[in-house]
Amino acid sequence: MKRLIIFPIIIFLFTHSFANNLQLGTPVISDPTHIKFTIQWDNSWKVSSGPGNWDAVWIFIKYQDCATNYLPWQHVGLSTTSSDHTVNGGVLQIDATSDGKGVFIRRIANGSGNISSATVTLKMNITDASYNYQLNGVEMAYVPQGAFYIGDGNRGAGNQYGFTGDGALAPKLIDASVQASGLTAAQYLSNTTWGSTAALPPTFPFGYNGFYTMKYEISQEEYVAFLNTITYDQQLGRFNAAPNSTAGTFVLAGSPNPSHCRNGIKIKTPGTVNNIPAVVGCDLNLNGTFDEVDDGKDVACNWLSWADLIAYLDWAALRPMTEFEFEKICRGTASPVANEYVWGTTTILATNAGSIAYPGAANETALTPGAGLCAYAVGAIANRGPLRCGFAATSTTNRAQAGASYYGAMDMAGNVFEQCIGGMSYNYSTFTNVNGDGNLTSTGLADTPNWPANGGGDQGGIYRGGNWYDNGWQYCITSNRDWLNNGTNRNKDYRAGGRGVRSF
Repeated sequence: MKRLIIFPIIIFLFTHSFANNLQLGTPVISDPTHIKFTIQWDNSWKVSSGPGNWDAVWIFIKYQDCATNYLPWQHVGLSTTSSDHTVNGGVLQIDATSDGKGVFIRRIANGSGNISSATVTLKMNITDASYNYQLNGVEMAYVPQGAFYIGDGNRGAGNQYGFTGDGALAPKLIDASVQASGLTAAQYLSNTTWGSTAALPPTFPFGYNGFYTMKYEISQEEYVAFLNTITYDQQLGRFNAAPNSTAGTFVLAGSPNPSHCRNGIKIKTPGTVNNIPAVVGCDLNLNGTFDEVDDGKDVACNWLSWADLIAYLDWAALRPMTEFEFEKICRGTASPVANEYVWGTTTILATNAGSIAYPGAANETALTPGAGLCAYAVGAIANRGPLRCGFAATSTTNRAQAGASYYGAMDMAGNVFEQCIGGMSYNYSTFTNVNGDGNLTSTGLADTPNWPANGGGDQGGIYRGGNWYDNGWQYCITSNRDWLNNGTNRNKDYRAGGRGVRSF
């Protein structure tokens, strides 16, 4: 849930995520260069055995000069020295980043359970306490350095993954030698000639090196926070309707009827052409009152084109994942099993918006839980669509029951398509692990160099993991790559959403 707290001069917005109950408290500018707030979340972990990883919260901040309220919000630079930031209680630590675009907050020692409220103080590189600030928190999971397999060796059930450089479409081991030397074009090639038209150099993110992944797909609340910080002209590129459309107009959803696609993002206050941006919010229950508890704020955001996704990721100082990284997140260090799903078995159980309790609410959950629970196979049925991010997970579910990946990422199969770098024959050689810089072009596009701008067809993008709509269980298989991304066209993106990763 997102709340708006208004003070005499400063406006603070902050995000919550139900899935592990992330709560960021009211921020305070303790002095011109420091911002202070509380943080807590549930079901945190750090383990040295098994996956050998931890969860974390990615914190980044936006600011706006009060004298120019309608200009873009800017990204706050934070100190790149971890010791300049503090958190009390002795349970958490703060990891600064080399680019200063944000910090990671995570457990110091091995353990699991809920993180009780702790006070965080971050040092900022700006010195004006009269700005408006937006505080953002995104739950992440760390994917450690290590070798893994891509591909499960199976050509059946539409599975297109294989590597001609390694025999009859056998799984490919991505290890230190691959990361150090790269792959030839022939080694990144499937039986349908999907791959790279050029050799992939060591700078390409093969997934061997450690990185962070978003624990959940982008929620509708998170995408609303993004849309409310960009200009009218930038909104033109990210809206399906004009930003000056009447209040209640759907922002992203188009044909078919948005009522069956469960995206409730609408215009709350119309914008003024080329001047004042629209204000948007969530109204999934269609009653005209925004941002209620059952308005779908925690539902995975669909209707996202490739351009929409990478604009959000650039804004959040994240980056798109490669399909190598997708399989690393899903499979981890385990040996491939033909037709396996991301939770490590070949069992799948369909659920949809007609088989959930508390529809649209932050505690939306499946009425009939079970191993391999997955949001897929709904089809064109009224009032159906993606579910709450992490809907199958509770504090007592195991990996298969929660539908969790090897490293703890949720909904990597079903719900909404994951959009990745990869797919059709394309020159991927210039894509690197560079993260977004927090800024967009004047027309609302990602501006990080060497990100495929379109991502569709033969232009560098692929859908992975299946989605809520399509009936084929095979699309949810970890190594299935049947679907090319449709790029900037939003007509079919009622099935598409995504998440980002961050190099560290």
